Amino acid sequence: NKALLQRSLTALVGIPVILAVIWLGSPFLMLLLAVVGVVAIRELYQMTPIGIGRLPVLLGAAWVIALLLGAQVASGRDNFLVISGGVIAGGSFLALLWFIAYYRAWESTKRSGYVIGFVYLILGPIYVGFFLATAQMLRELTSQGYPDLGRTWLLFALLVVFAVDTGAYAVGRVIGNHPMAPSISPNKTWEGSVGGLISAVSAALIVGLVFDLEVALWKQLTIGAVVG
Repeated sequence: NKALLQRSLTALVGIPVILAVIWLGSPFLMLLLAVVGVVAIRELYQMTPIGIGRLPVLLGAAWVIALLLGAQVASGRDNFLVISGGVIAGGSFLALLWFIAYYRAWESTKRSGYVIGFVYLILGPIYVGFFLATAQMLRELTSQGYPDLGRTWLLFALLVVFAVDTGAYAVGRVIGNHPMAPSISPNKTWEGSVGGLISAVSAALIVGLVFDLEVALWKQLTIGAVVG
């Protein structure tokens, strides 16, 4: 059907691009994450409930890019967390100033609207930017005798996630008869969920056999199950 065709075409084009960018690393990965981050924060800020008001996309985008740049220059996980903490603190301060400056624009809304708007304003860039930055940081990880350790783990993470979505969608479409949460997502089924879980564990096993992740097999399978 049309939905399946659209998914297939998107995967046919998107997955090779993503894998190539991960394989090449910076600056290509940084540029891709920046584009994705800006589009994501714009979309998230447009999802605010009616009455909240327009949120500053430029501020959110700048915050996301700053988190990505912090991950790029960080030397290891601990340094990444320190830099990210500083960026989050600075971004929160600027967001607070913006919120105070435009507070009167929301006077017609209920008091709860202020809280919801502030949550979107503050947590949106952190949700989008920090986790994308984590991918950037992960790509740069190395270990003694294994310079491509970060690239391997990032490929592992994405391939397992792809496997979950693909397995759940395929199994759900073929044999899915028992809705999981019909009021939230009527097309999700328990059969599809099981299919996604099995696909995740299988993908973790296969990727672990192809790439040396420097961890025990049971840990790879456990990660696959948790992701699933």
